[in-house]
Amino acid sequence: MHLQTFQAKRLPYREAKIFQGHRASISQGSWIGEMQQASDKSVIISEILDPRTKNLLSMSKISDYVLSNELVSMALAMVAEDRQINDVLEELFAEEGNEMHIRRADLYLQDGEELSFYEVLLRARQRREIVIGYRLANAEKAVINPPGKNEKRRWSLEDVFVVIAEKE
Repeated sequence: MHLQTFQAKRLPYREAKIFQGHRASISQGSWIGEMQQASDKSVIISEILDPRTKNLLSMSKISDYVLSNELVSMALAMVAEDRQINDVLEELFAEEGNEMHIRRADLYLQDGEELSFYEVLLRARQRREIVIGYRLANAEKAVINPPGKNEKRRWSLEDVFVVIAEKE
């Protein structure tokens, strides 16, 4: 228990309610501040069950989150369109088995090497991995299922690849 909780319990009922309301507004404000600082330094992944929480996240400048209800709806829609996708989703969401990973470029190429995405795919396949995308060193977002897979490009060791692979 926090010291403030103990203090609130010792106050008369009316004063305790005022104190607790004041404490809630302080803790919400400090929570937002802490989230803003954390988002500047690290990646935060969160499952959001209540869509109204999106408003709070937008105030704290957090852009990456998962709305589980939307995720389930999208998965159901994909399975409805193509029943075979269910096997893929079961594999990805299973406790064991393959998972999505971010891998360093040096696992697949040398610095400055010129390769097509297909060639990177073949190298990953030798490791029993499937490359589904990449994020360039200076890019903010990953490119999933990139167009022009046969076009050669110069890769950097600072680039990363999005892969489906077993947990190491």
